[in-house]
Amino acid sequence: MVINIRLSDRTTAKSDDPLDRDWYGYDPGATPEQLWASNRGDWFLDAKRIARERWAALNYEGRVVLVAELNDPDHEIVTGTATGKPKKALRGRVLPDGHPLHEVLMGTWVDYAPGSRNSILYGADPEVDGLMDADLPEAWDLPGAVGQGLQMDAVVRKAIENAAQNRLMRYYRDFGWTVTDTRHNRPYDAVAVRGDERIYLEAKGTQIRGDSVIVTRNEVNHARQHPGLCMMGVWSGMRMTEGVVDPEAGVFRVLPFNPDDGQLLPRDFDWTLPGEAG
Repeated sequence: MVINIRLSDRTTAKSDDPLDRDWYGYDPGATPEQLWASNRGDWFLDAKRIARERWAALNYEGRVVLVAELNDPDHEIVTGTATGKPKKALRGRVLPDGHPLHEVLMGTWVDYAPGSRNSILYGADPEVDGLMDADLPEAWDLPGAVGQGLQMDAVVRKAIENAAQNRLMRYYRDFGWTVTDTRHNRPYDAVAVRGDERIYLEAKGTQIRGDSVIVTRNEVNHARQHPGLCMMGVWSGMRMTEGVVDPEAGVFRVLPFNPDDGQLLPRDFDWTLPGEAG
């Protein structure tokens, strides 16, 4: 269970700020600890809900930018607020790179109701439930398997993701497209433009065969809303040599990403590539 907190742009705090902060909101130059300290409180939070939640995730423009573990059921009462009504501040610790919850939640989308002005959204995240209690291997994404799995080694996972993304963007640039990296704030990894044409790119990298790849609900929804305009680059059979991705290993394929042409299995989703189900 996660408390999702939506951040505004960085704002200078008033001199009588109840948490003695200099600022609050999202600052891309702040450290995770600074971001947490500036945004952990001055919220209308339900004490009973706080006691049931274990995690908090800060999001900006829809994307999770920080994940913290709460000191259940500890919290701080904040008085002297602008409304005159007591609010609450969470107590907890920022989860570092490599922590399973950090790796699963960072960069994911948080969907608020259309027009909602409420910054707080409680609820279970389908990518998190059961993860911390499951008996997971350190790395699911191992050579020889058929479908893509979660790579639990943060360094390897990031290297594979970045290599697959860079290869896909280079592929389209070589064909004269202007490609912009959008992986941090959109439900697709890049957008490619050539003349009046505009397409959306999604990259997947895996050390295994890659007959199926993991796609999120937001990626599926976006592809369904833009039929015929989404392309998937899949680099399967990737290999790491002394911590570096081997550019000669594996197979790289580019194919239309029409989710309903393949086979979707909910996890978020596993998408079995068309013609490769079996």
